[in-house]
Amino acid sequence: LDNSDIPHRTRLAQLIVQSFAKEYQNMVDEIAASLGRVSFTSDIWSRHNLQSYMAVTAHYIIRTSKGK
Repeated sequence: LDNSDIPHRTRLAQLIVQSFAKEYQNMVDEIAASLGRVSFTSDIWSRHNLQSYMAVTAHYIIRTSKGK
């Protein structure tokens, strides 16, 4: 590997933020176009060292390219 093969940390952070923004917008668009309601579930837990976590899951139905 050469130094030019590895992006600088600021460029890497920029690429990650851009990728996240694109995927987030795709998710928002897909949920907005869903057929009917969106159901959410969540789970909250913590580790022994009191580090907390929260997971949120969305369930929804979309129309596929096959029309189903």
